[in-house]
Amino acid sequence: MEVPTALAGYAMPGHGIVPAEHHLGLPGFWPAHLGAFWGDFAYDPEPFGADAADVDAALEALHDTTRVWPAYRIPLPLGQVWIVHRNLPGDPGVDYLRTDPRLPGVQRLASIDGHCTGPGLSWPDLLAVADAAPPDGEGVRDPDQRLLLLLPAHGDADTPVQQALERLAAALVAVGLDPEAAPGAAERLRTHPLWESPSWDAPGSTPLSGGSAARSPVHQSLPGRLSLPSPSPGAP
Repeated sequence: MEVPTALAGYAMPGHGIVPAEHHLGLPGFWPAHLGAFWGDFAYDPEPFGADAADVDAALEALHDTTRVWPAYRIPLPLGQVWIVHRNLPGDPGVDYLRTDPRLPGVQRLASIDGHCTGPGLSWPDLLAVADAAPPDGEGVRDPDQRLLLLLPAHGDADTPVQQALERLAAALVAVGLDPEAAPGAAERLRTHPLWESPSWDAPGSTPLSGGSAARSPVHQSLPGRLSLPSPSPGAP
């Protein structure tokens, strides 16, 4: 089974992992993606210009491939964040993983499954990663798409409300949502349905940035916490 070299330590025998950014072009992709976490989006796809059949087709593409798992690559100045649909029979989920060529192995930012691990991104981290696409990186480079793909791994009790509403609404419109529906949709996305958002100790204290959440013990067990680096002058 084909597995990206960077994910060799994460992959499971008998299961491949393939880049699947082409799925973002499916008519039902965004209501299917968001609806997996905020269910009402999947049941009301019309504001995205989609219908129920479009959502079903997208869900099938994302979740029914049990031998070869689709993944989205979020390129960074160094390394990538991988979003993997872990379609393992009996234990499916979505894993948010960080790889860095300077470090061994894979760092797990968050997992959404029957026993969720997260959140893994503060609001500043989410914005930093969304806006950090290198011009030549392979994968998803559009900031709005990156933001919405990474949003399920986010949780931050100190997220600035108005800024979040405006940025989320703009991202939703950019991926095809009816502008009239965007404010209400952004408000729904502001609250995570799977965990209570923590207050982070300080800027740079998240797993991505090298620290832990003040009220979330799960972060203490995340391996290889690291910063989001900028490439040094001479770095490849």
